[in-house]
Amino acid sequence: MATPEQIKQRLGRSNPALNTPQTDRAQVGFIRKEWAEHPTSGLTPARLAQIMLDAEYNNLTAQFDLADDIEEKDAHIMAEIQKRKNALLGKAWQIVPPPNASKEEQRDADMVTDVINSIPDFEDLILDMGDGILRCVANSQIHWEQDGSIWYPGKFESIPARRFTVDDDNRNKVLLRLDGGGKEELWPLGWIQHTHKAKSGYVARAGLVRVLAWPFLFKNYSVRDLAEFLEIYGLPLRLGKYPNGASKEEKATLLHAIMSIGHNAGGIIPKGMDIEFKDAARGASDPYMAMLDWAERSQSKAILGGTLTSQADGKSSTNALGNVHNEVREELLLSDLRQIASTLTRDLVWPLVMMNGTTFGHPRRRARLVFDTQQAEDLVQFSQAIPALVQVGAKIPSAWVNEKLRIPMPKEGEAVLGSNGNLSMEQNGQATTGADSIQQTALNGAQIKSLSEIITQLNDEQIDKNSARALIKAGFPAIPESLIDEMLGGIPAPIASLKQLPSKTMELTPLTQSLASAAGAQLDAEITGIAALVEKAQSWDEIEQVLIDAYSNQGAAKLAAIMQQAMSTAALAGRYDVELGN
Repeated sequence: MATPEQIKQRLGRSNPALNTPQTDRAQVGFIRKEWAEHPTSGLTPARLAQIMLDAEYNNLTAQFDLADDIEEKDAHIMAEIQKRKNALLGKAWQIVPPPNASKEEQRDADMVTDVINSIPDFEDLILDMGDGILRCVANSQIHWEQDGSIWYPGKFESIPARRFTVDDDNRNKVLLRLDGGGKEELWPLGWIQHTHKAKSGYVARAGLVRVLAWPFLFKNYSVRDLAEFLEIYGLPLRLGKYPNGASKEEKATLLHAIMSIGHNAGGIIPKGMDIEFKDAARGASDPYMAMLDWAERSQSKAILGGTLTSQADGKSSTNALGNVHNEVREELLLSDLRQIASTLTRDLVWPLVMMNGTTFGHPRRRARLVFDTQQAEDLVQFSQAIPALVQVGAKIPSAWVNEKLRIPMPKEGEAVLGSNGNLSMEQNGQATTGADSIQQTALNGAQIKSLSEIITQLNDEQIDKNSARALIKAGFPAIPESLIDEMLGGIPAPIASLKQLPSKTMELTPLTQSLASAAGAQLDAEITGIAALVEKAQSWDEIEQVLIDAYSNQGAAKLAAIMQQAMSTAALAGRYDVELGN
């Protein structure tokens, strides 16, 4: 564990952030008592343009207040922003040591993992960092505590964005506002300094608030106009007439009667005055709703990259388009997680290693926080594709299969599911290979049918027992000899029981090799014998007679049996492939 003096040496300066939060200082006290200005009250296009122009001149306070107001007043924006922020909480994270980590580096990574796991509001910190999507700036102050020799964050305090500004010379450098218009750099070790780039640009222009402000403004104009339209819709035009010489009081009385008669359905006016009712107000709300729909679609596109994950209009919404929009949303999530992980690595992981570890050295040899963003493959499709690849000879590591399916590798001696779904223990602590784990499954219907065909041919005397035994042993090497004996003895029950038998997937390569070897040996013997007879012959006529005599005897019966096995194997293999749909 590094002492405060060692930390000072590493930082090259004192580090008051370990003892006192920076915002508790007197120079910041007045700023803490400022109230938001709520610039959306009476907001006009000219006023909005001025707010954005001021932000470009490093006066970001009004723009930050504008972002707060927009998120509070527009339910659609608030809902879409929350979707994007809450998606950050669904991903697991881990502290990854540097490549080829030493024992000390691995120990420091484990230490950081334990410390962060013990922080009760760490997920709240990630959620607060998501505020940067709208504002660009999302800073949280660290309150450090010490437990024995371990420094750890006691809590994270989210500080409103309006209390920050940027440097005059470096518009990407966020500073703390002070009383009297001053600025101060953020203390090392004191902050989670997150600047989130929803789009490229300086801090003043990188947040989504500048994109969402204009649809928000036009949407509010339409809401106001729609409310006024609904207030008078269906009511007749009321026209009051007063006689010449009417006083101001009489005119005011008539006007009050006209304005209230529509709601109260009654009223009084002085004698000599008259009220006429014209046609009822007509029109439609469609133009106003069209503007509202355009504004909300624009907001969804800016925040989530599409509209079909937010609402369905029944016209353009299809499952395919919805999947495309969801993929775009996943890409935004990956971007958000990458930026947040980079900030947490710099402002949380590295300080923890520096204060509590022993390997704080070169930046390239430091641990880092990484979110698990890999998606699991479709289990059904994968389980169908892998056996087919293994059957044709593909060498697939079991670790790769587990990684793709997001299934953790079993630890040594850990109980795992066997081929029949029951728990089993790995022998000698060694996991099976990918091919074995896939092939060691119960025989399926096609394989059972293939075995039945062999037994049928045996019963019909198309093949003998030795041929049937050779076919079964070559195609199903896991079937024990005792069970083969029962099947060849005409007992049907064992075949049905093979559905529960762990067996190799039917592979014809060993069988074809066995048949080729047997046929080759027989052919070699036949050719050798014929060659000896030919050498003894004295003429071509004698050679002809020798060949006729050689094939007229029973010597070729063995070769014929081998060829019969090969033809039967080919027929069974064809039926097997048809059964599997290959």
